[in-house]
Amino acid sequence: MMFSRQFAIAICGLVTVSMFANDAMAQRGGGRGQATRARYALATLPEVQTELKMNDEQKKLATELLAKQREKMASFGGGGGGGDFAAMQAEMAKLNTELDGQLESKLDDAQKKRLNGLLAQVNGAAALLDASIAKAMQLNEEQIGKLKAANESNRSARREAMAGFQDMSQEERQAAMTKLTEKENGALLATLTEEQKKKFEELKGTPLKIDQTPLRGGRGGGRGQQ
Repeated sequence: MMFSRQFAIAICGLVTVSMFANDAMAQRGGGRGQATRARYALATLPEVQTELKMNDEQKKLATELLAKQREKMASFGGGGGGGDFAAMQAEMAKLNTELDGQLESKLDDAQKKRLNGLLAQVNGAAALLDASIAKAMQLNEEQIGKLKAANESNRSARREAMAGFQDMSQEERQAAMTKLTEKENGALLATLTEEQKKKFEELKGTPLKIDQTPLRGGRGGGRGQQ
């Protein structure tokens, strides 16, 4: 399948669940899975910055990190539509991990914990594939394996489902994507014990209304699950 520059830039600010390639949950392979927001992208949003009580240096860093990611994504579109999407995805996964790490290195423990919660609020069950959140949830190797299997299954189902989206209206496409994401979340949550499911909800913390509009669209924000 060929991917245009518009598609490449449209997924800026997002990371796939394969982004955590530097830990025990790595090497999930290629494919288009459930997409998630990156920490540094969330940290550019005013309400998130206020919630985390970010200082000017931290705010500036988040903005610079998002700019770096957008520049990299824009470079993928220079060929006008060709390219290896799996290779592009892997390269961006590595970059996103590095950028998230740079942001976290400048946050205190309270900020890291709250940002984890906001990440879980925004990304849903896909956040379980985040190394920091998996550690906080104390997931064992068996659960990590089940998460990997669920993720693989989700990716295959998503590819098949999205193949038919071109014949749908925008409303139908949105409804189908919502249903698909709910199913994916359910498959991932099924790997947790009832106690862990409660813990995951607690990890999210107090709900925060987050306007992700600045991160959406063709100029680098991405489109969430749309």
